[in-house]
Amino acid sequence: MHHGVLLITGASSGIGAATARAASREGYKLVLAARSKDKLNALAQELGPENVLVCELDVANFEQQQAMVEHALETFGRLDAIFANAGRGGSPAVLVAPTTTHGVR
Repeated sequence: MHHGVLLITGASSGIGAATARAASREGYKLVLAARSKDKLNALAQELGPENVLVCELDVANFEQQQAMVEHALETFGRLDAIFANAGRGGSPAVLVAPTTTHGVR
C-alpha cells in the first residue's frame, strides 16, 4: 500500500531511522536526509532502495535544502509530509550566573 512520500531529516540514526523503518512498513516512499551518507545508504539498503532517496546534506545550508526538495520532487513527483528531525551537534549553551552584583540589590 502506498501512503505517500515522507521526507525525514536526521534520518541516519535514532528517532529519524526508527521513523523511517516504521513509515517504510506502512508503505511510504522515503526521502532520507542527514550528513552521514554511509549510514543513510545502509538504511536505504535495509528498507529497499527502490523506495528510498538518500540525500546527504547539512540542513543549515539553504541551497542544499532546496536541492534536496527538487531532487525529491524529480524522483517521486510529490512530497506529502516532512519530519524535521535533524539535530544540532556540539555542547549545549551554559548560562553563567554573575559573580558580583555590581550594586544591584
